[in-house]
Amino acid sequence: MSDEKAQQQEQARPIQEVDRIRDIIFGPQMRDYQERFQQVMRDLERLQQELGRLSQQLAEQDSSQNKKLQALRREVREADDNVRTELRQSVEQLANDKVSRESLGEMLIDLGMRLKGESSLTGLLQDLVKSDEGKDRAEEQ
Repeated sequence: MSDEKAQQQEQARPIQEVDRIRDIIFGPQMRDYQERFQQVMRDLERLQQELGRLSQQLAEQDSSQNKKLQALRREVREADDNVRTELRQSVEQLANDKVSRESLGEMLIDLGMRLKGESSLTGLLQDLVKSDEGKDRAEEQ
């Protein structure tokens, strides 16, 4: 066994010498590369942290914008409903307020007859107002 150990030590000796020579020749460069590599690793870690922070900030802004968008959609929907309601009310009011063809025809016939009979224009207008008021009262009841 001692022979084997001696052989291993003799084989290890050239390896150690090669390592020692390599360290002498390339040692400063290797240390410089090692420092650069560590610096790059620190920079990479710092950038990953910054990226995580920016991702979180972006997610928060996205959430905020979605909430604002939903609020705007509700406002638009409410405004649309209000406009539609007002439009329906206006249409109903116009339908109720318009003069029927039958009433208009009677007024025109009456006007024609009065003009033919040469009655005064003032009396004609008063009669029209009275007949219109009477119809409004009848419709209200």
